Amino acid sequence: MKKVFLYIRVSTDEQADKGYSQRDQHERLQRYCQQNSVEVLKIVYEDHSAKTFVRPEWSRMLADLRRVKSRPDAILFTKWDRFSRNVSESYQMIGVLSKLSVQPISIEQPLDMTIPESKMMLAIYLAAGEVDNDRRALNVFYGMRRAKKEGRFMGTAPLGYKNLSTPDGKKYIAPYEPEAGIMKWVFQEISRNVFAVDQIRKKANQLGLKCTRMTFWRNIRNPMYCGKLVIKQHKDEPSYIVDAQHEPLISEAHFYDVQDILNGRKRVPAAKLLSMELLPLRNFLKCNKCHRMLTGSSSKGKHKHYYYYHCDSSCGVRYNAEETNKLFLKLLKSWVINPAAVELLKMVISSVYKTRTKTEFNAKAQVMNDITKQNEKISKARRLLLEEDIEPADYKEIKADCDAVIARLEVKLHEASETKMIRLDINKLMDKIITTFCNLDKVFQKAPLKKQRHILCSLFPEKIDFDGAKHRTPRTNSIAHVIWLINKELRGLKTDTAPDFQALYRRVVPTRIELISKV
Repeated sequence: MKKVFLYIRVSTDEQADKGYSQRDQHERLQRYCQQNSVEVLKIVYEDHSAKTFVRPEWSRMLADLRRVKSRPDAILFTKWDRFSRNVSESYQMIGVLSKLSVQPISIEQPLDMTIPESKMMLAIYLAAGEVDNDRRALNVFYGMRRAKKEGRFMGTAPLGYKNLSTPDGKKYIAPYEPEAGIMKWVFQEISRNVFAVDQIRKKANQLGLKCTRMTFWRNIRNPMYCGKLVIKQHKDEPSYIVDAQHEPLISEAHFYDVQDILNGRKRVPAAKLLSMELLPLRNFLKCNKCHRMLTGSSSKGKHKHYYYYHCDSSCGVRYNAEETNKLFLKLLKSWVINPAAVELLKMVISSVYKTRTKTEFNAKAQVMNDITKQNEKISKARRLLLEEDIEPADYKEIKADCDAVIARLEVKLHEASETKMIRLDINKLMDKIITTFCNLDKVFQKAPLKKQRHILCSLFPEKIDFDGAKHRTPRTNSIAHVIWLINKELRGLKTDTAPDFQALYRRVVPTRIELISKV
């Protein structure tokens, strides 16, 4: 009597648990064995894809066939697509079974392999399953692509969103708290450009955002957070962006500002979020030998810990943190406002503010001018293409780059058109600034670490040079520089001499104001 294994396979756990496929296959195989007097040694149930032979139950069965000597004569299954849906791997597995003297047999698509033409039929049966898989995959691909073009997000919801269904079964994503709030905070912090991005990620993890570094970077680059979906390039169809149906967490202009910062277009010194309390100048001081940033650490002494700023390179630079901090406070004292200069400083701040707000009100005209330049660039490229001075592929690349820039500029133009400029109460702000700079060294000493590093970022657009005895600042904040100039002029005056501050207006370039609130 012929001895066999029965192999029963379905594709998913759902079919195995709720469907009728396994029971139907079992019934047909048992009926075949009874009618042909075949002894069943073992029944193998599989609920795994047939795209490969890396299947749990098949692997165990194959291991048993190799281990025991009393092997079955054949492995029975209903159709060849139950055996495999991969032509190349099917032939390899048939070869493996042939060496073990085990024959794979389909009861509904039988083949007599002693007849040469049966090999042709075998190829058709095996290819039919693979073709069916490929066709289904292609249909799914085009269906998902069509849905994305209509603005539907496909797949698992990203951080800050949750997969939901309408009563009629339509799938969609919606903001999910608290992750949505944390992601808004992440984009807000990156747009401020105060802290390093990785430090923001660590803080977000502390707030409850569970993700790896790679996932975090992939998400802050994803335009779906501003209500856009990227349709990737496919064959002759170029890549483009469509409006999404889900609710955005941030505005489009906010998203592009974040991308500019990530791409390095808006570079300002970024402070680290975490630092030791006694090392506020960590990563703000520059080594006077190798020009790297000085880090900081503590050394355990006999009775206490001693803190140092030091360089990680082999130059060996190392400064006592306590002495360095005292010298820095001495530098801050040089910027404490002289009472005689308060009114003049108010005049300077007012002048800088008016210049800046005038520039901001002209931002719309500047954006329109930039859009015109991009359109002129496209027109020039089109003329070169018609004159055959450039290749069509080069023209497409130039046009795609210009269109991307124009799209971003149009978003800024839309924001400028809808948003009204809010004029601040400059007098209240000036009082705040004056109060802070009248006690700058004391404010810095009493401030918590996070506030101290905010002050450092505001005062020093560039890093501080330190040689162990004196701090040197290549460039400071505009207001701080004005205060230093005023104090210098006042210190040089003789008794009863009237100060002349007219030159200060020519020596200060009012590019921007950094406001430091009182702690």
